[in-house]
Amino acid sequence: MTTPSVVHSIGAIASRSEHLCPSKWCTSLGKRIFDVVFSTMLLVAVLPLMMLASFAVLTSRGPLFFASDRVGQRGKRIRVLKFRTMHHRKELGVQLTHKGDDRITRAGRFLRSWKIDELPQFINVVRGDMSLVGPRPDSAEFLNTLPTSLRSVLASVKPGVTSVATLIFRNEEDLLSRIPENELTSYYVTTLLPEKVCVDLEYACHATMFTDAKLLLQTLLAILR
Repeated sequence: MTTPSVVHSIGAIASRSEHLCPSKWCTSLGKRIFDVVFSTMLLVAVLPLMMLASFAVLTSRGPLFFASDRVGQRGKRIRVLKFRTMHHRKELGVQLTHKGDDRITRAGRFLRSWKIDELPQFINVVRGDMSLVGPRPDSAEFLNTLPTSLRSVLASVKPGVTSVATLIFRNEEDLLSRIPENELTSYYVTTLLPEKVCVDLEYACHATMFTDAKLLLQTLLAILR
């Protein structure tokens, strides 16, 4: 999937956010049951793959997991789990990652290309920090740059393992690799992040159990392509 050019202004995105209201499904008990049942099933199914990934991660010095501070529902601070894909302690620098980033280990490049590094987030879902489908979690540093109207809507839903923006911007690292390093953060917070959040919240306005199930299947098919 080709990453599209992102050209919407902050003003235009703020205007769009005024009409966003997540569906009842997004905060329902039914969605929570859906998340727990399917994330548990998926954890069991991918356990052998996670064990192999663990061996791959430990071929370089450092811990097995990397837990990043992110903002969850109602502004709650959560620790999002991933398999470590960077050389130990180098992941503490610049938060944005682009294609060819020399902080990424050899095993990490493979894990990231197949999204295997994200599998531990099913644990976050079972714990209740995240949902299977929802806006991707981000840091407070970045989210605080969003228009207030967008942040208030975003805070009403749980962040997710996958989303519409995840599929649209599947090649985000390729896109960021074309941005000068000294402009990466500015480009991300003024252009890319607001667009991703707005796309995901527009989906949330019409989300149902069936659209979530469809999006999970589309995510799997996109990874396997």
